[in-house]
Amino acid sequence: MASLITRERIIPRLRTCDTKHGIGHLSHVAAGEVCLDRCTVQQAVVARGEHSTFGFGRGVAIPHAMLSGLEHPLGVFARLRPAQDFGAADGIPSDLAFLLLSPEGDDPTHLRALACVVRRLRDPEVAECLRSADDAEALYTLLTSDAWREPDEPGSGHSATPQAYDLTNEAMCTTFNVLC
Repeated sequence: MASLITRERIIPRLRTCDTKHGIGHLSHVAAGEVCLDRCTVQQAVVARGEHSTFGFGRGVAIPHAMLSGLEHPLGVFARLRPAQDFGAADGIPSDLAFLLLSPEGDDPTHLRALACVVRRLRDPEVAECLRSADDAEALYTLLTSDAWREPDEPGSGHSATPQAYDLTNEAMCTTFNVLC
């Protein structure tokens, strides 16, 4: 996750009136980072959303798209106020949103990045802490590290030591030069 997100691309409170507004703001932040046109980024994300849902359930949305002009995947994270309906199967509006953009034509990298984001945001403990964190620095730490967790106790189900495997093939995410 540390290769996908920076502190500058974290929005602790994003006031939104609907999903389009939220996607527009996230697209604006991402476009500024990579010198792409905001409208081009937003249109790519909206077009992708016409074919699938961005709502992953439990209040998490991961709008995503593939764009030419990118060298590597990048993300923008926001806590949405109020939560918005991204079409999750459980019907819960999303208050946590992570925009993921990947290089066009590199499906394996996009899928690995998406898997890393999904795994992190769907962790109930991570999601709870993201909802209550005070600022962008705390959010960044929660998104990119397990150092905030208590040391593993037998049977607790988590560890402060990062796992060296991704969801797809239990292989190290070498594309990102860091662990998912």
